[in-house]
Amino acid sequence: MNKLIVYFRAPEKFITQLNDISDKFKIIVCTKEDELKSHLPETVILITLFSGLDEKMIRLASRLKWIQALTAGVDFFPLDEIKRQEIILTNGRGIHKIYIAEYAIAAMINLARNFHLMFSNQLQGKWDRSVPQDEIHGKIAGILGLGSIGHEIARKASMLGMRVIGVKYNPHPLEGVDHVYGPTEMAEVLRQSDYVINLLPDTPKTKGLIDKTFFAMMNKSACFINLGRGSTVNQDDLINALRTKTIRALVSDVYEEEPLSEDNPLWKLDNVILTPHISGVSPKYLERAMDIIRHNLNVYLSRSGEMMNVVDLTLGY
Repeated sequence: MNKLIVYFRAPEKFITQLNDISDKFKIIVCTKEDELKSHLPETVILITLFSGLDEKMIRLASRLKWIQALTAGVDFFPLDEIKRQEIILTNGRGIHKIYIAEYAIAAMINLARNFHLMFSNQLQGKWDRSVPQDEIHGKIAGILGLGSIGHEIARKASMLGMRVIGVKYNPHPLEGVDHVYGPTEMAEVLRQSDYVINLLPDTPKTKGLIDKTFFAMMNKSACFINLGRGSTVNQDDLINALRTKTIRALVSDVYEEEPLSEDNPLWKLDNVILTPHISGVSPKYLERAMDIIRHNLNVYLSRSGEMMNVVDLTLGY
């Protein structure tokens, strides 16, 4: 029987739901690389939370037709080999949009009210009513990457009275966004925004794209919120921009290297809020993932309709 491999520690409820969709596959849960390799030659469908795959493993999977990634980013997959073997790759775009959007809104409110400074004062037992207070109402949020997450942030931010502008690879009007710019117009977003939210994927074109030139175009009162990929930001230039007050503050959930080392200068800066890559964590993660899997598996089995979230293997997203 054809094998459908689930390559992560999936709960029993998740496996039961897969069995309820179809009995045409032998569903096997793998959590170790050696175990996965032993099943790959007979695997037709692979569902994985984190890639864990290299080119040799893809070559080993000679019958593999479809990979369902449960992450939005797929930069850690061997995309060239997947393309060469004509394997369909679908991702988890849309799973994260609610809770990452909530994180982005929380980040902007925290920065406006300077909660990070008041938390520091709290630990010192210090009463200081001079900490500057502001509001996000009327401010401009600039979103770099108006995909499903970016669009959800825009929708929520506009409901809170913010103006929203942003960058999209193929620009077209979007609900909640005052103006959508193309990639070559990113400078305009930087110049206007009070909060710049980075959601860019990791591709050859975006690697190290956010550098000192980028920060120099931002307003000195503006804040940078990094939720995309750490590889898109030149860390040394970011640290320098924060130290020299080229920009006001940073909230970051992703980094060039993870985990962030204990001696990284970002830990010591007082205009920084750091979180350990948790903006996409939610107790409803697999529940929302199953909606995508159910649709795609039904399309695959019936050979009717279109799969959700098919990755363009040339673009990388």
